[in-house]
Amino acid sequence: MVRHPRDYSWSSYGVHARGAADVVVAIHPLYRALGRTALERQEAYRALFRPALDAGFVDALRAATNGGWALGNARFKQRIAKVLKRRVTPLPKGRPRKASQDRRQLNLL
Repeated sequence: MVRHPRDYSWSSYGVHARGAADVVVAIHPLYRALGRTALERQEAYRALFRPALDAGFVDALRAATNGGWALGNARFKQRIAKVLKRRVTPLPKGRPRKASQDRRQLNLL
């Protein structure tokens, strides 16, 4: 991973944050809504990257990405699992517990 999106070669950050030309990048309506002028949009876009991401979120994102799992709340994960017709969360770690056997002695007399 890179420290900042501007450091990633395939990022659209240069187009959106600095106005660099790139024929591959299409300007999305959500980006256009960030400001009335190109300079306003670029500043608003750069502001999105100023706050540091929460470490817990980064860990969850990394685990989901590396495992191929869905990232979101329980309802979102259920909907994605239904659409994909597969598990979208990892199984619990470790072996399943054995069924507990009742070891009490039965008095038949």
